[in-house]
Amino acid sequence: MKAAASRIAGLVAVLVSISVITFTLNYFAPGDKAMIIAAAFYPDATGFPDALLQQIREEHRLGDPFLAQYGQWVANLLRGDFGTSYTSGAPVWDVFLGSLGETVALTLSALGLGLTGAVLLAGLAVRNPGTLIDRFAIFVASIGAAIPGYWLALLLIMGVSVHLGWLPAYGTGTPAHLVLPACTLALWVMASQTRLLRSFLLDAYAQPFIETLRLRGISEREIFLSHVIPHARIPALTMIGLDLASLLEGAVIVELVFSRAGLGSLLAASVLSRDLPMTMFLVMFFATTYVVINTAIDAVQALADPRTRPAEVAR
Repeated sequence: MKAAASRIAGLVAVLVSISVITFTLNYFAPGDKAMIIAAAFYPDATGFPDALLQQIREEHRLGDPFLAQYGQWVANLLRGDFGTSYTSGAPVWDVFLGSLGETVALTLSALGLGLTGAVLLAGLAVRNPGTLIDRFAIFVASIGAAIPGYWLALLLIMGVSVHLGWLPAYGTGTPAHLVLPACTLALWVMASQTRLLRSFLLDAYAQPFIETLRLRGISEREIFLSHVIPHARIPALTMIGLDLASLLEGAVIVELVFSRAGLGSLLAASVLSRDLPMTMFLVMFFATTYVVINTAIDAVQALADPRTRPAEVAR
């Protein structure tokens, strides 16, 4: 109980620190926020009267001191009031929900494709150590880890969309629009997981009990499914969880390159337009998701392996 309370206090401290840093950067960023808000609502206007700008400052409390604005933001957040987007005039929560589905679909598709490829490559590699198959798996994993995501995205757009015309290069709305962005992120997941899974599985095969099982006449298939996979599941689950959290970060870049209407594109647009309510909500959403996933990983590890529980280790 004490360890759980300490962990929760640590997570709250991390989230508060992130909110303070993000709010500070937005607050002290140069430029007139009232002018930016007015330009968003009147895009064709060439100038704005002082009365309108003053009305916007009073409406959004832009003239309040830093602590007053931050305290008001925290108070609204605790009440479940996430504010109104400066640029669209819509509630932040509604704008968020409108983009969430695209990012979730991209992240889960990339994770599924990447893990499928990693399991196949790592499984073939450990069943054929030192062969061309093993070297091919290592080569693919190295290439996937070395290629930057944005560069791979541009290569896919040029090759698959521009020259071959097989798939749309940008946009959202159909499953075809999801293929290239998902493949871009999936290659990174596959590269990361192939190297790790191969290492975990080889480590499992090196355990003394594996040789004992062979001497008892247990088949290689049963050894792999019943003993090697369970032995490697804990570190594998940890890395899969970390990759899932990192995919959210990668989705921001990929969505920008493919002009997808997801949370990544929304965050970039909010930062560029200095839409403080939208930016704060999205940053806190990504940060909360990241720490929750990491906490869930620790919980799964503790359940699967009691040796990782702090209290029991202390005993």
